Amino acid sequence: MRKEVYSIDIDEEGKFLERPNRFICEVEISDGRKVVAHVHDSGRIKELLYKGNTVSLRKAKDTSKRKTEWDLISAKAEDNEDILLNSSFHRYISENILKDSEISPLGKIDSIKAEVKYGHSRLDYLIEKDGKNIWIEVKGVSLSENKHAIFPDAPSVRASKHLETLMELKEKGDRAGVLLLIFRDSNDFSPNYTTDPEFSENFYKAIEKGVEIFPVQLKLEKGKIYYTDKKIEILPKK
Repeated sequence: MRKEVYSIDIDEEGKFLERPNRFICEVEISDGRKVVAHVHDSGRIKELLYKGNTVSLRKAKDTSKRKTEWDLISAKAEDNEDILLNSSFHRYISENILKDSEISPLGKIDSIKAEVKYGHSRLDYLIEKDGKNIWIEVKGVSLSENKHAIFPDAPSVRASKHLETLMELKEKGDRAGVLLLIFRDSNDFSPNYTTDPEFSENFYKAIEKGVEIFPVQLKLEKGKIYYTDKKIEILPKK
């Protein structure tokens, strides 16, 4: 199955020049101008953001409260696959998936609330289904090597704490899960021990505690995000 779940306006394509800091990058667009774009992804993404690579941009609608006129949307992988790099869209993509009983890993749900606080954490979703709470945290995965998806590509204390919160909720009797939005064509997934051993240990500990992992393969084509029903295996701990 293949189903469109979200659409993003693409205004320009250009060549990536450099990333002076984690928040901005410089791009040469089609008319030869060099522009500065906001990077809405805290990861390093060095395998996609390198000099000369093709990237896509969206023009900001309101620049009165920001320093940049453009947003970085995606970059081309070596196989010419277009990879979404803007995490601000994860919320809308994931919500559309979870609300659609035809493609949601949870099937038909009764209600969904976004950005729900629990203790010192704020989780992406609290879902109710058949009278039971299901807590869901969403992680976007753009790093894949030889069709092996891995997360994170930079150390993330926040992501590790989310797993601890999900384990606590599971122990209290609620369902808890992680929705992995995988933006590169992949066959399997594992946490990135090399980059973040703490997250990786917590990932497998969470599975042992009953936290559910839902990998979803997505594809970006001409600004449209498609869900595909490709099965992605969660590799066991080494």
